[in-house]
Amino acid sequence: MEEPIIKHYSKIIFIPLFIFINQSLPAQDIMRGNFWKKQVLSDVLEPWTEFAQDKEFGSFHAILDKDWKVGEKQEKYPGMIARHLFSYALGYHMTGDENYLGLAQETFDYLINKGWDHQYGGWFYELDRSGNAVSMDKDMFMNAYAITGMAMLYIVTRDKGVKYYLNKSIEVMENHAWDDIHGGGYFHSLNRDFSIANPDKVFSPQLAPISGYLLYLYAATREEKYLQKSEQILEMTLALMEDQKSGWIMEGFDRNWNSLEQMNEMMNTGHNVEVAWMLMRLYAITGKEHYRDQALRLNEQLLKYAFDKETGIWYHKVRVDNPEIHSEDSPWWVQAYGNMFQLYLYAFSEGTESLNNFKTGASFWNDNFIDKQKGGAYLSVDKEGNPINSSKAVVTKTSYHSVEIGFLNMLYLDYWVNEQPVTLYYHINSADTDKLFPLLLEDFNYEIKRVRIDGRIWKKIDPDHGSIRLPERENYTMEVVLQKKGI
Repeated sequence: MEEPIIKHYSKIIFIPLFIFINQSLPAQDIMRGNFWKKQVLSDVLEPWTEFAQDKEFGSFHAILDKDWKVGEKQEKYPGMIARHLFSYALGYHMTGDENYLGLAQETFDYLINKGWDHQYGGWFYELDRSGNAVSMDKDMFMNAYAITGMAMLYIVTRDKGVKYYLNKSIEVMENHAWDDIHGGGYFHSLNRDFSIANPDKVFSPQLAPISGYLLYLYAATREEKYLQKSEQILEMTLALMEDQKSGWIMEGFDRNWNSLEQMNEMMNTGHNVEVAWMLMRLYAITGKEHYRDQALRLNEQLLKYAFDKETGIWYHKVRVDNPEIHSEDSPWWVQAYGNMFQLYLYAFSEGTESLNNFKTGASFWNDNFIDKQKGGAYLSVDKEGNPINSSKAVVTKTSYHSVEIGFLNMLYLDYWVNEQPVTLYYHINSADTDKLFPLLLEDFNYEIKRVRIDGRIWKKIDPDHGSIRLPERENYTMEVVLQKKGI
């Protein structure tokens, strides 16, 4: 397949489309999906749109303090810009607001024009402020999240051009970064020409593909290759990344899967929650009991050592050899993941303890991480809720986690817990496929209550397989209302 022609701009100007207005969200509403939807829109996407765009050179600033003041470091990172692509695609998916889709499309165009290596393929690691590549290495953490953004934009648009770069990016992971010789796993980084730069196997490139794009793509397309890859990675994780003494999933290994001891002194709470969440999601899809058993075992240890049930804080790290010792901080993404996973467990009837943990943790999040005055989430806080680092953006902190968690909390609550109809939106740009599976959850037995295409009722629905037969044309909007069967 030839590379699609993407229009190149000497300068992309982002026009602010939103004005941030603080809207306090009452804490008693945290069990309602609309609470989390409003948080995504009002407390995350609006201030990011208003304050974080680089209006002179395009895309987004990478360093922003608590007042959204731009930092001295002006470089940009395609893998992180793609996280914003994910966020704005989800903003459209939740609302049908074309402004969000327009921002997603502008972000995609910037990434292809500036971040994609048109000679070798793959994503540059770092750009200067004006978009020139200053580091042409291919970091697999960044590559995985570039795919994450492409995947979500493809899911809501089915655009052929997006699919081209999505597939090419996945090929980099599978054909160049995957180690077929030494037990599998993705290398840390590649040189520009795809020769190996760093053969170590660290956590994020291994698991980010599952949580970032594989299971979303499987739910949206039902293509077995995405599920098979997810299972391959998680089976490898359990076999090679688990510490046999403590049971924790560790952070770093060399090419031969020997432990990098300095990296493995502390257990990363967020990463262990991520593994448990992936295991439960695979259990929901496959029914394989050992996934559930491993997830609940990890959850039991996490609740014992990493979660404070009185305050609701999820501590960032725990000493592997003495788990009573933990860090005093919680980064925004660790707190968000811990809360979300407890809600996921409750949705699967794992007991009221999970519900109580979610409520306590979610209250801590809303009270201490969300900046009610200026929007966005602080980077990290302590047990008392005092900011340790109040930055709104650093190299690895974007709008992504706050948007994804709000979206998932909305779905988990309204679809699973409250059993209410959920409305989702698509703007189909290409006739890339003839059917669409509309729910990005591990539940394939849902009822499609209503479909509107360009405002008109559409009746070509397959209720037995949960799919919508798409028109043989391009460029139309679709509104889908879903609900659990039997409600």
